[in-house]
Order: sequence, then C-alpha cells, then structure tokens
Amino acid sequence: MRWWKGCIWVKKHYFMKGYPIIVKQLLQKAKDSALLAVEYYNKPAVSFKSEGFIVMMCIAWTSMFHAYFLKNKIKPWYRKTEKGKRPRYDILIEKLPNGQEIKDKKWWDLNMCLSEFYKANNNDPVYFNIKFLSGLRNLIVHRNLPELDASIFAECQANILNFNDYLIKHFGEKQRIDIFLSFSIQMFRDPVNIIEATKEELKKKSATEVIDYIKNFRNSLSVDVFENPQYAFKAVLIQVKNHQSKDSLALRFIHEKDLTEEQKEQLRNIGIVLIKEKTVFKDEIPENCTWVYKDLLKAKKVELPSLPHSLFEKFKKYFQYKFNDKINPNLKSKEKLVFQRIHNPKSKKPQSTFYYDPKIIDEFKRLYPSNITTSNESIVKKIEALVDQILTAKKANPQADTSHWEKEIDRFVYQLYDLTEEEIRVVEG
Repeated sequence: MRWWKGCIWVKKHYFMKGYPIIVKQLLQKAKDSALLAVEYYNKPAVSFKSEGFIVMMCIAWTSMFHAYFLKNKIKPWYRKTEKGKRPRYDILIEKLPNGQEIKDKKWWDLNMCLSEFYKANNNDPVYFNIKFLSGLRNLIVHRNLPELDASIFAECQANILNFNDYLIKHFGEKQRIDIFLSFSIQMFRDPVNIIEATKEELKKKSATEVIDYIKNFRNSLSVDVFENPQYAFKAVLIQVKNHQSKDSLALRFIHEKDLTEEQKEQLRNIGIVLIKEKTVFKDEIPENCTWVYKDLLKAKKVELPSLPHSLFEKFKKYFQYKFNDKINPNLKSKEKLVFQRIHNPKSKKPQSTFYYDPKIIDEFKRLYPSNITTSNESIVKKIEALVDQILTAKKANPQADTSHWEKEIDRFVYQLYDLTEEEIRVVEG
C-alpha cells in the first residue's frame, strides 16, 4: 500500500511500530545505503566498484549503529566532558551564505560506534571485517583502483552478509534486505589474488600503501578470525555441464564433504584452499553472574574503601581460581561465584572475560574486615602471604592442589573474627 501526498509517496513498511521516528529514519537510511552499495558494485559499467561499495557500507553500518543505540536509549553523540549529571555534547556549527547558523550535535563516527558496540568483545570477526573496510575507505576514497576489486571481494561479501544478519538480530525479520538481492553475473575467468595487485600498473598509481595496508591488516589477524566467513566470505564458482532438469538452479552451494577426492585435487591445483566447517564455541553466562570487573571495583570502593587496590587484585585472582567451576568442577551450586568466558578455546593463549555473582563481595569482606586494627593486621598479612603462595602455584599449574593453603586461610579467618569451636562447625556445615 502507498499513500500519496502531492508527488511524494511512502511505503507502508517504512513505518516500524514501537520505534521513535529518528530510529525509523536512521534504519531506513542504513538499509537504503546497503542496497545502493550492492547496486553500485554490481553495475558492469562502473570501475569505481569497491570504493563506492565500501563508502556506502560505512554509511550503512554507521546509521544502523546510531539506530541501535537510540533504540536502546544510548545517546551516540560526542561529549565535551564525561563528568556531571547533565552531560554537555560537542556541537557542529554550519554557517549558511546569509549568515544563519545551523547547529547539531556531533554524532559518533564508525570507529567510535564499533568501540561502544563491541567494548571488550573486540575479537569478533565482524568487528575486524568492518574495521578493515573502514580503514581501507580512508585510503581509497580519493583513488580509482579497479584492480583491487577481486582481491577484497571476500571481505565485501562478508560485510553485506553481516549487515543483513545484524538487521535481523537487532531489528527483526521484517528489516532484512536479502529478499531484494540476487546473485550477480561473474566475469572472472582465472584466479586473481592480492599478489597481482603489485603489478606495475598499480605502482604507477601510487597504490603501494593500499597494498601494504591490506597485507598488514590481514597478517595481524589470528588464524581463527581470518578463516571465519564473517570476516571474509569466500566462494568458488565452477563451470559445470547443464543439468538434465530444466528447472534446476544455475548456481549451487556444495559442502566440502560432498566433493570427491578428484574434485578436491582439481580445486587445490588452481590455488583454492578448502576449509572445513568450523566449530563455534558458545557458552551461557549464568543468571547469578551479573557483574563484570567494573561492577566489582565499584562495590569494593563503596563497601571496602580501606582495602588497598593491590590486595584487592590479589584476592580477585584468588577467587577466580577458587570459585570457578571450569577449574574446580566439584563446586556446589552456591559456591559458583565466578564464571570465566573463554573467547577462543582453540587459541594457545585464549582471552577471557570474568563475570561475578554479587555475593562475591562478601568473600572480600571475609578476608579483609572493615575495621583493621593493630591486633588483626598481622592476621591479614598472613592471609595475604598464603594467597601469594596459591597464586604462584596456580600460575605454574591452574590445576595445582592448594587445598592445604586454603584451609590455613580459613583457620586465620576464624581467628580474625574470634569464632568459637561451635561457630566454626556451623560455618563448615
């Protein structure tokens, strides 16, 4: 259905129930920019393909992030200062020829949006894909390098697929754009790779820094990120004889396991590397572990302001071993106060994010009372010395048995609070 107003018509699907007007406008802008990027890239007479696609997709991602932030009541504007209850924002001023001034808040650029959206989870292949094209945009926006199109096609293809996935995930199935797209006609006859981009023609165009950027960025990625289809989507188009069925599709996706050994060998001979289906590791953060480090630190400042920061860090690392069921699988349900989320289990040095049950602050209070006196200060130092021994042993071997030192810590805690034998039996259950 369309409504006419003068000579302007608006599609009904443009209006998305429940969203503020600005969110609807930004989301429509994002979708239009993405569709224009694909249309631009697929135009056969255009030589400025990759450059135009990347510029339009950067606009699309920026607009979608702005819509996402405003939908979630986050203001995507640069602040003059982070302090104060009433934030002040940077203002852009545009002067018109008649002297009139147009003022508007300074919106976050794409890099700032990426930082705010991903925060600590910046090992996501989608993050690196957008980051790659964003950096490349700044290098090629003033150049015409059609020779690079085939070399960065995989990143461009992954980018539009990721964009569609994010539309569905954050705004619903009705906002997807893949229903408007189809496969484009391909003209590549022979394998083309980044090495060909170093030919004299590109050197004459002073494009060596662009080549260096692409090579260096890809080399900086981990193997898991580089091979992930969310960073670069690679496909092989193989000419085959016509199928006996006249209704069959001209283009099919075939799983690697369905190829014969002869077919695999033929692909390897033309420089194609086959990557098997990747296992994706997922974990669910327990409902009780609602705190991250900044929440824990904030609680420490409020409830244990006298606890030295260095000692706080020691206790925190100690608890990451003691109450972590990945290290201590025999923990009771009420003792699972720490959850370790490992981002890449296959990596030799995987990065982790720790989540905490708010009850863990009581464990800090147990080891460090709020009223430190000359009589109990020596006991706290003995506890600290035992924690140091445990951390040293766990650093060498996370599975090391430190139960004897933990029992010693418990004994000193009982002294710290002058517990009787009866009270100790109650505590130990």
